[in-house]
Formats: sequence, structure tokens, C-alpha cells
Amino acid sequence: MVDVDEAFAAVAERRAKEAAEAKASKQLWHAHHHPHRYERCTTIAGRPVCRRCLWFYGAAFTTLFAGFFGLSPWPASWDIVMVWVLSIPATIDFVAGELGKLQYDPRRQIVVSSILGLAVGRGFYVELAERWSWTFWGPVLVFGSLWLAVALYAFSKNKGQYVSD
Repeated sequence: MVDVDEAFAAVAERRAKEAAEAKASKQLWHAHHHPHRYERCTTIAGRPVCRRCLWFYGAAFTTLFAGFFGLSPWPASWDIVMVWVLSIPATIDFVAGELGKLQYDPRRQIVVSSILGLAVGRGFYVELAERWSWTFWGPVLVFGSLWLAVALYAFSKNKGQYVSD
């Protein structure tokens, strides 16, 4: 025999979950993660914000603007090497995570996102100074293509479910 109270509770729980998902999808500009992935977010002013984006963009814009004031994290002659090399840790983290070889760790994500932000910020500074710079576009094309290919592979392998969205 079906307990009516249990049935109503199950319906109410399902509706609450659906309402939370709908609300979250309207707030995706704060964090592009849905509630089941909020462990990848930090809370700012009561709203989830993607941890990777927060540290990546923070480091990238800080490095970019520092360049406008003549501040560089390394000598300008090292730019191309450092931008390429500093893009590697985040790429390894992303690829290994997408392929299920590495479990998510927020501390590691902060470190690799910050390092990548430093590289991208400096690369973008060079791009603004020298249009179509290989220092910026080379890593974007190579690592970006790799990230895209691995994400698409993982997405298709997991039947339309993102591993690390």
C-alpha cells in the first residue's frame, strides 16, 4: 500500500530540486555550474562563483594591468617560454580530470588556475602590444584545441554528462 504522505513528500522534494535547478540556470552568469557541481564554486555575497574562473581571471587581469604600469613577472625576453610553460599545469589538470584520471581538488584548481591566469594575462599584454603575437595565439590555439578535443571526447564518452563542467 502506498503511503500518501510519503508520495506527497517525494513530489515536494522533486519539485524543490527542479526549482533549485531552474533558479541555478538563471544564475549561470555567476557560476556556470549547476547545483550538483557547486563544490567547484566558492560563495561570494551568498552566490556561487566558479573557483577556476575567479582565480584565473583575477590573476590574468592583474598581470595584464601590471604590464601597463611596466611591471612584469619576469623579463620580457622570457615571455614566449613562460607563457607556454605556465599553460602546461592547468592543461594537465584539465585533461586528467576530464579523462577521470585525477580527482577534483579545490586547492590544486586554485594553484593551476592562478598559474594559467598569469600566463594568459602576460600573453594578452604582449598581444595588445604586438598584434597577432605567437606568444598569445600559439598557446591559445594549441592548448585551447587540446582542451576542446578532450572535453568533447569526455562529453561523448559520458553520454552527454560533463565530467568537470
